[in-house]
Amino acid sequence: MKLLSRAFGFVVLLLGGCDPSSSTKAPAMGDLSAGGVYIAYNLGCEEGCSSLQKGDLVLEVDGKPATTAADLDGLVDGQPHAVVFLHGGERGTVQLRATPKQNMPPLTDTPPLWAVGAEELDRAPAWARRRMFGHASPSVMLVSSDGGLVDGRQLFGKKRLIVYWDWGDREEEAAAVDFMQVLQKASTDLSAREIEVMFVHVRFPNGRKAPMNDSDLRAWQAKWSLEAEGGVPLPFYRYPNETEFNAARELGMENAFTVIENLGQSPTIVLLNERGIVRWHSEGVMDPAEIGSKVPDREQATIIEAITFSLEKL
Repeated sequence: MKLLSRAFGFVVLLLGGCDPSSSTKAPAMGDLSAGGVYIAYNLGCEEGCSSLQKGDLVLEVDGKPATTAADLDGLVDGQPHAVVFLHGGERGTVQLRATPKQNMPPLTDTPPLWAVGAEELDRAPAWARRRMFGHASPSVMLVSSDGGLVDGRQLFGKKRLIVYWDWGDREEEAAAVDFMQVLQKASTDLSAREIEVMFVHVRFPNGRKAPMNDSDLRAWQAKWSLEAEGGVPLPFYRYPNETEFNAARELGMENAFTVIENLGQSPTIVLLNERGIVRWHSEGVMDPAEIGSKVPDREQATIIEAITFSLEKL
């Protein structure tokens, strides 16, 4: 057990762990410094939406500058609106007419464009821009330890800090323990900012070990949890087994784009804003020096940086 560290009012225990490597390469995307509103996904509309693609930046709506997703909310009134956008560095103008979509249950009155302010999206560090970054909530089906199923569309409406983790080897499991215990110490602060934590056990595509069943997972949680030391219990989830899995319940906001196909290295951290846009996607345990972190402990720098980002910028 090492010294205590503080970040944004929460106290975390600096614990031992391992350091699986992780690529820092960010996905290719447009120049967010141009500002405007980034189009994460286009559901289509009555007129004009076909001119907009993922990665385009909406700069103006009816002659007024657009900087946040809220600036596009008025586009769904069925009336024509002049939209100025940036595509591949080239400006364009389109007349857009849209009404709410009703084909994404359980969501109702869905806007035609999932979007996020470019300035907001650009706050994430380069190493936290892995494959899901900048997408709308990918398809997933999860089983809650408290009972019930959760899908990617149900993640809409709240800010989320999600950790997907595997126990394929001792390094991955040690990292999962570190991340869980740090999150337990930070849960009160995250809850105060209305950020929901989800700790999700899943066998990654390259996983070397069978996933835990419910009994194993409860035993694992009891063994490593800091509840006896005042830590807040985390909401646990797991990927469904073969009997439970139902492809029709693996839903998201981008249809065929799934969480499971985009998991690279455990633990994976995904931050979602309240509109369901992925604002952060990092993988594995990063070296503090690589990511410019002031947290000295390698095993905990990654999760502490994600928590700090959530409290400050999500």
